Amino acid sequence: MAREDETGRDAGAPAGFPKNRMEALTDGIFAFAMTLLVISLDVPEGAHDLSDAALMAMLAGYLPDLYHYFLAFFILAAFWIAHHAQVDHLKVIDRRFLWINITALMFVALVPFSVSLIGDYPDEIFAAVIFEANLLAIGLLFAAQWFYATHSGRLVHPGTDLWRGSRRGMVVPIVSAIAILLALAGWTWSTVIYALIPLVMRFLPPSR
Repeated sequence: MAREDETGRDAGAPAGFPKNRMEALTDGIFAFAMTLLVISLDVPEGAHDLSDAALMAMLAGYLPDLYHYFLAFFILAAFWIAHHAQVDHLKVIDRRFLWINITALMFVALVPFSVSLIGDYPDEIFAAVIFEANLLAIGLLFAAQWFYATHSGRLVHPGTDLWRGSRRGMVVPIVSAIAILLALAGWTWSTVIYALIPLVMRFLPPSR
């Protein structure tokens, strides 16, 4: 890997924006969004001195919230890892790449809201579609910034494999699109299809 100067840019690379500033912003928003997910797990007020049976019943009612919390947390973690792999291939970034990244981060910050919505209304199709569309937007924007960076080798190191990273980057958007179609077809628990992501990723080559 090429040596980087104190600004986070590869030594000898064309002038552009320092990568470390973008990485710091991205890391902060991902950390904030992943931490904020826990707000969907509020314990109801007045739940004191419960019997074991009542406590178990209350926790059983929280299973949809817990499921969507874990699902969103690990999907955000996967997005963060993919973003880290993308940045590792960049020799420089420009203003357009930054704005694509910032737009993607706007939807990352929205995930706690969409998780809270689907946790509160797990049987509502519209809530599922909002959550899945949120993940679809993030996936498409991260895929778009990768296509932008690799087009004609615009921002990446020479020899970067465009299609290897692209195949992995399109997994979540494709699964999200299928989930939305299933939700619109009336399948309440359409988010279960996200369990296929680790299986699909296992058969794809690593992005780096």
